[in-house]
Amino acid sequence: MARQEDQELDQDEHARATIGLEVNQVVELPRPRAPHTEETEPMYAVLNVTVHRPGTPTGAPPAAPDAPDATVRAPAARTRLAEVLLIDHSSSMVIPPSRLTAARAAAVSALARIPDGALFALVAGADKATMIYPRRPGLAVAHAESRAAAEASLRDCTPGGGTAMGTWLERADRLFRELPAGSGPGYVRHALLLTDGKNEPGYETPDELRRRVERCAGAFDCDVVGIGDAWETEELLLIAGALSGRTRAVDDLTRLPGELAALAGQAAERDVTGLRLRLTHRAGARPHLFEQVHPTRTALTPARVDLSGVAAGAGGPVHEYELGPCGQETRAYLLGVGAPYDPARLGKELLLTEVEITADHPEGLELPPPLPVLMRWTDDPDLYSRLDPQVSHYRHLEELHGTFEEACRALKRGERTTAEQLLGAAWRLAADAGDTAMRDHLRRLVRVRDSDRGEVELLDRIARFDVEAARIQSSTTVLPGARRPRTRPPGGTR
Repeated sequence: MARQEDQELDQDEHARATIGLEVNQVVELPRPRAPHTEETEPMYAVLNVTVHRPGTPTGAPPAAPDAPDATVRAPAARTRLAEVLLIDHSSSMVIPPSRLTAARAAAVSALARIPDGALFALVAGADKATMIYPRRPGLAVAHAESRAAAEASLRDCTPGGGTAMGTWLERADRLFRELPAGSGPGYVRHALLLTDGKNEPGYETPDELRRRVERCAGAFDCDVVGIGDAWETEELLLIAGALSGRTRAVDDLTRLPGELAALAGQAAERDVTGLRLRLTHRAGARPHLFEQVHPTRTALTPARVDLSGVAAGAGGPVHEYELGPCGQETRAYLLGVGAPYDPARLGKELLLTEVEITADHPEGLELPPPLPVLMRWTDDPDLYSRLDPQVSHYRHLEELHGTFEEACRALKRGERTTAEQLLGAAWRLAADAGDTAMRDHLRRLVRVRDSDRGEVELLDRIARFDVEAARIQSSTTVLPGARRPRTRPPGGTR
């Protein structure tokens, strides 16, 4: 009977996920008018990667530690999560005292969402990072006793000092690097950073923060939560963007425990690791854009570049991108690639790029077949003037982001009329895209007089938090579905 149960657990673990792949594009491009030109309009396509999990594997019973503060070097057999909570304990966290109380309650809520048998650590962040639990640098096994010990250590931790968030991230990086290597799927390495302030140059300069963030990129993911109103938006977005995370701004401290618990729970559900997106370009193809556009806009750097086909004259470059840990979700990527015009291929389909999903450990994963990104030059404006709805949607959201950022700059310069016009345009763009969350944020900045025409009036008093929270919201995107139809402007993006 025990052997049968073990087999059922193994089967559950191997039935990890079905991976879906879609290519969304309009293949027609206008023929270049200038003879013998190599400058052609690029082809744009949205690539959707969907992960469907039939069920979450059941974690094995936790191992008993030698002592409440004991660290361990390996989790239970089927547990692959390692979570590090980076909680701001600088001096500003006690002004007002309710802020630190809420942050500690939120950390406890996040701890409760870490599955039994997973690994975790709790770190106090100030001008340096200090271990709260375990006291010795390392990772502890999650179970009822260790969570209770971590909560007690958190209450005993005294805040003080300045802020240097890069040192917090370096501490997390060192903790994650101690994880044992294995032959199976890799660990989900996730950090959750909560702060109420911004870096202080006396402790860490902007360049130092950027360098430390860049050194951590690819080693772990990190979600960032800002509370109060003294944090710096660019710093939070820098950390989350480089470390494949999301940013949240929370003004209602009663919501903070739920926010951290939700982020920790989502990290625990991302149990599919080692996925890669491979783009194999044809000979002569010129890739010039590839970025994640959902759930957040994120610049991407290939993990591997193969130019052997280019050197041999037999093909184009091959780029591979790591997708990071995935749960049941959809991620979207915008690809832009061009090719020199060939009059002999007018009206004929041409393969630009082959898109393929691979996995470091494909056991138990159902991977999709490769799909092509195509193009066809044409003289027919009825064909090349069409817009692919998904390409249009994400370029539309990019326009929303740029318009809102320009409005914020106008607000800072005191140009209220310009800011009103831009915020009205942002309102109209958010309505067209179906971005209800962004419209909710905009309502805290303006009174809407005419929704369809985008006529708005600035509120008399606008809190800094509301402006910066809206900037953070504009860094996230919504899936297509609720947007209004739009016509393609002359020369617009496909």
